[in-house]
Amino acid sequence: MLVINIISVVVVLLDYKRIIGRVPSIAFHGLELLGGVVVMLPILYILRYRVTKESYFLVSLWTLTIWFFISYIKIGIFG
Repeated sequence: MLVINIISVVVVLLDYKRIIGRVPSIAFHGLELLGGVVVMLPILYILRYRVTKESYFLVSLWTLTIWFFISYIKIGIFG
């Protein structure tokens, strides 16, 4: 999970600085679903990048909620 978080931050920063071509939102959501949401959302808010789009925010919020729910279940089962 650490690797996916590092990859997510690198992709966000490269896209933000326009070093690479525009990364589609679906690619960001894919990285979030893989586990990068915990680091990506704070970075996006710090940079004030893409968080003004309501649709992006809602999908990211649902992804974060799903990750917290999965984490809660894991802790409950193995806890």
